[in-house]
Amino acid sequence: MTEIKTIIDEASEFGYIADRVFIADGNALVLSQKKLVEILEYLNSKCVRLERIRMYANVGDILRKGVDNLKELRNLGLDMVYIGFESGDDVVLERIRKGANFEGTVRVSRMLKEAGIKNSAMVLLGVGGIERSTEHAYATGRLLTDTDPEYVGALSLQLRTGAPIYKEWEEGRFQLPDKFQMIKELEIMVENTNLTDGYFFSNHISNYLPIKAKFPRDKEKILARIREVLEKKDDAYLRPDFYRDVINQY
Repeated sequence: MTEIKTIIDEASEFGYIADRVFIADGNALVLSQKKLVEILEYLNSKCVRLERIRMYANVGDILRKGVDNLKELRNLGLDMVYIGFESGDDVVLERIRKGANFEGTVRVSRMLKEAGIKNSAMVLLGVGGIERSTEHAYATGRLLTDTDPEYVGALSLQLRTGAPIYKEWEEGRFQLPDKFQMIKELEIMVENTNLTDGYFFSNHISNYLPIKAKFPRDKEKILARIREVLEKKDDAYLRPDFYRDVINQY
């Protein structure tokens, strides 16, 4: 805690903290309520113009926190958490050892809404492999509809040496969908996602086809664009692999 407060002191002294803070880098919500409250209270004491605090979270930690603790954090400035949904397919979630399922993810999303904390959900194109590509895409669209997050970010799976799924790929037990199969997953997800008032992005550098849409307003327009790309299957519509591979250099 002393080290955390020192970092906050130094940042505030040099004017690095103005009105927005992200508590990095991993899943900060795993911390005890007592520690989180102490950190957020200290941030508020040092940053007089502080408007919002955000952090990563996961389903299990939100369940353990409960609504009352979430409301306490909201009152101290936590206005949004980022959660890796990855998939709505329980078979895929079990295989990647996510530690969450469809039902639990819906439950925590409702807890966040009750607490007044926004939800930025991340989903992963390709994580179902070729075998469960369609099931993964449909189930993820249904999950996004049932959770109704304020933001959705779609990323594309990239295999890295040392990861368990990389070993599965090397051994032929996992097949990564190609670029147009991933875009087909994106189409199915968008088609089956209904958000009350949310944003759907696929502008992460890992993606072949960047999109940015406000739902429900832009849904049909974005679907038309995705379907045009799938119909023409022209690489000129896609982000070059050179740019996508930049992420693998870090």
